[in-house]
Amino acid sequence: MRISLNNIWLTNDGVADLHTWTDAHDVRLNGRQLVQDAQFLRAVAAQPLARGNQVNQLRFTVTRQHSSVAEASAYIVTAFSMLPSSGLAMIVCGAYGESPLTCAFSAVLEEMPESAFHGTRTDTTFVLRGGLIVALSPLAGSVVDGASTATVYGYPQGGTVDGGNLADALFSAELNLDGGVFS
Repeated sequence: MRISLNNIWLTNDGVADLHTWTDAHDVRLNGRQLVQDAQFLRAVAAQPLARGNQVNQLRFTVTRQHSSVAEASAYIVTAFSMLPSSGLAMIVCGAYGESPLTCAFSAVLEEMPESAFHGTRTDTTFVLRGGLIVALSPLAGSVVDGASTATVYGYPQGGTVDGGNLADALFSAELNLDGGVFS
């Protein structure tokens, strides 16, 4: 799994050797929804109400091999201040030889709770927090109303999944909050 935030790669960029810079490992996702307990008169119990606000917390670790101890220790102490604080997080899912699936969500770099260096090697844990994670590539086997589908992978013009600028694929959408549709 490769992850970028605001077009800055937090994991291997798909070009560098995996022995010097790894993909995400120890990946953990914590999805939550804001729930309110409503108290009704004479009710036996409170009624939990879903408020519709959802948040995902994505935690992962990256191991890097630096060329010197000085470079490794400088990376550890400066990484949090040098990375973007928020932006579009792109998640490229798949392994070598597979067609990648791309997911995205608006996220903030909430914290880097653990960073350590062992000689020239660093292990850094990142925590991204944001809204719903959506698949930009269609997932295999997704059907609506029993219709058959074919898996098609589309990549934006002017960018590639493994290192290009995917921001070219974004477009503005108008949202009607009264139950309307996107236009």
